[in-house]
Amino acid sequence: MTSTPHHASLRLTFAATALIGTLAATGCANGPKLVTPDPPPIPKAAGDVPSANKPVLQPGTQVVADTAEGHIKIEAGPGLRRVFDWDGLRRGAIAKPREKLFAGESSKGLYFDGKPSVWKPAKGISKLRYEEGYRNFANMDDAMIWMQIRRLYYTYNNDGLVVGWKRKGDTLQVELWQFTIDGKKPTSMPDSESGHITEGPLKAEPQKMHPHLVFADGHTEPYTTKTASQYSNVQAGSASNTTASSSQKSQCNWFEGLLGKCTGTSADTTNSKAPSNAAAHTSAASASSGTAPANGSTSTTTSGETASATADKKAPSKADKSAPRAEIAGNVVNIRNHPSTHSDVLLKAKQGDSVAILKKDHGWRYVKFDDGRKGWVANFLLKH
Repeated sequence: MTSTPHHASLRLTFAATALIGTLAATGCANGPKLVTPDPPPIPKAAGDVPSANKPVLQPGTQVVADTAEGHIKIEAGPGLRRVFDWDGLRRGAIAKPREKLFAGESSKGLYFDGKPSVWKPAKGISKLRYEEGYRNFANMDDAMIWMQIRRLYYTYNNDGLVVGWKRKGDTLQVELWQFTIDGKKPTSMPDSESGHITEGPLKAEPQKMHPHLVFADGHTEPYTTKTASQYSNVQAGSASNTTASSSQKSQCNWFEGLLGKCTGTSADTTNSKAPSNAAAHTSAASASSGTAPANGSTSTTTSGETASATADKKAPSKADKSAPRAEIAGNVVNIRNHPSTHSDVLLKAKQGDSVAILKKDHGWRYVKFDDGRKGWVANFLLKH
């Protein structure tokens, strides 16, 4: 059939409409937005602990522990809710009351085994295996042997409060116990580390969120020194507004967008305005120093590279003379770039190596060797 001018006009209109729709979907901003997302959700309280069950923690309390696996905090309540804080992450679950006594329990406790309903994956951790309750042993030797065969990293005090945890694949395994010996709380336990485990009032601290760049097509990139210098036209953003605003899009007609002349300016919204050159330079400088520009969020380091650089800058210039010293206690010890067993190994130290302790982070120490090398080491691997 012969095409008429009317048909040609319709085809052009349809094509223009489709192009406008594409531009509207992708946005016409010249650069990505700098966004600090909201902290991951924590489940609401769901039911009280039944009277037949005996938890270790009461609502409104917490226990904080440092083990060979690292630092962890367990928050209790309201009700059956438990919140876990480790590696700078914070996730929660609704524990389940046991219907039958667990092996060795003197009373029914709490547990969880599976994927919590409100749990955003945390660096590959998407499941939780949790145990909480009272365990009775005939004697202290039985208690010590039991901890050895469980293959968790435990720490405990003289009163028998015990915390153990580890990461295993996609699962966070946590155990919280109150030990009793022949039905009574102990007054001392061999090799206890009372300074490494504390129980007290709840102090909830939301997870610190790191800023990242959100692009018009929806993909994100971490906000680092590299990306800050790569994208000089970074726009201020917010957690609830991660794409180009409708008022921005209205500034561009489809023909300007087609020719790449979209300005992306807006007089109606503050979050959608592109920053000035000075602001862009401030963004790059902020990324270089490991902080985010002011956008309503806490300034934090955003990458391993930035964090290491920041730590080195803050280290005392006369650390070798004024800082306390220690020796490596293990035969071969990993020195890491962050205070976590899941961080990268920078170097390996041997027994007897002398180090200066520059700073502390719970059960970890940031040390400097005599040859100038620096890194993090677990405190129990040092001889003070």
